[in-house]
Amino acid sequence: MKLKNKIIKTAVMVVAVCGITFAFQTNTYAKKNFKVTPSKVEKQSKKSFRTITTKYTKHYLGLNAFLDKMEKAGGGTLTIKKGTYYISNAIYVPSNTKVVFENGVVFKKINKTGTNYKASGSMWQICPRSKSKKKNSIGKYKGAKNVTFKAKGKVTFDMDNIAGITIVAAHNKNIDISGITFKNQNGNHYVEVNGSKDVNIHDCYFGKSKKSTREKYYMKEAINIDLADKATHGLPLDWVKKDKTPCCNVTVENNVFDSTTRGVGTHKYSQNSKGENIYHQNITIRNNEFKNIHDNGVFVLNWKNTKIENNKFTNIGNSSKKSYSSGAHAISGGGIEEINITGNTFTKIKRNPVYFCIQQNVGGGSNYKKVGMKITKEETKAMLDNKVSDCGYDMNSIFHGYDILYFKGSGERSRSNAVGVNINKQIISYGL
Repeated sequence: MKLKNKIIKTAVMVVAVCGITFAFQTNTYAKKNFKVTPSKVEKQSKKSFRTITTKYTKHYLGLNAFLDKMEKAGGGTLTIKKGTYYISNAIYVPSNTKVVFENGVVFKKINKTGTNYKASGSMWQICPRSKSKKKNSIGKYKGAKNVTFKAKGKVTFDMDNIAGITIVAAHNKNIDISGITFKNQNGNHYVEVNGSKDVNIHDCYFGKSKKSTREKYYMKEAINIDLADKATHGLPLDWVKKDKTPCCNVTVENNVFDSTTRGVGTHKYSQNSKGENIYHQNITIRNNEFKNIHDNGVFVLNWKNTKIENNKFTNIGNSSKKSYSSGAHAISGGGIEEINITGNTFTKIKRNPVYFCIQQNVGGGSNYKKVGMKITKEETKAMLDNKVSDCGYDMNSIFHGYDILYFKGSGERSRSNAVGVNINKQIISYGL
């Protein structure tokens, strides 16, 4: 019998899942591979979607036609050659797919279709197109897996100030995104990591968000770490099951965040039916540069086992006129358990470089109880291993003079709960 996909290589893969290491055998298949140009994509669109192909839809439809073939074949490599691709609606990426962008590739978002259906907000969704229209078709970590977006040279994803998400990674596992320049964010996020595990985002540049939108959509991260929850209105896409699956094993490293509202973070938290916190686990933010950020560089919210190491934070929060206490810090948030903040450099931060206090959802999810934090004395002592220059302090004079300020336990802002760290003096003070 002739096999459709011949096995050509066997390997052993070791994967750490939420702190537990598994070793298993994987098979590599001879899958579908394509190399495409803008003109080749257009021809494929007319061939596969003749009645709805227009000058606005030709690129996203053509790319989906190639990816449909790859889905049926079990994956493969899609090499996208130099040129500008105009994207009105989502491109769907199935499992076992590597998308390689060659030098000079530009993906530009547009909001017209030239048909009787509307343009979508997203540019890419890591989901097989066969499941994209089926309600609640994917949950837990059972979505597309083993997907790579790799840029070779100068590659740009331009949202053109259209509100939407550039890449949606929901209910996925084993995702790698590298080398891409993201620009012209307008609300929402460049990358939505939602209910996914084993995600690595590295060597990318996340550029400017639109100024007017920073007021309308204030707490919007370039990279959002979230989970799908009806109560918080988390990720309202039909195919995404709202099962509160948290993110696990997410690494963000060697990126630049420049002039975004926030860099990396979570802006809504969730709890289970027993009122227990649902934590995103094993989040690592390492060797990144955050500069000219409007609000916070990193916003930690219901994260467990977090490492924020060897990052450079410069000019954070100085363009913000907001007065809320958790804003205009390099690192802020709440709902924390097991955290390591070491080796970072903080320069020209409007308020305390690091600040944690009680948090509560506003609007959707406000029925969840407030969250505080668990930070040990050992973890606090480790925070002395950071560098600070020309930074501000808390708005309240009672808590003035500390580079790191957090409120332990319940997280309530009180003198008995307060912990202050002066990095230059290497002093830790409890009960301010």
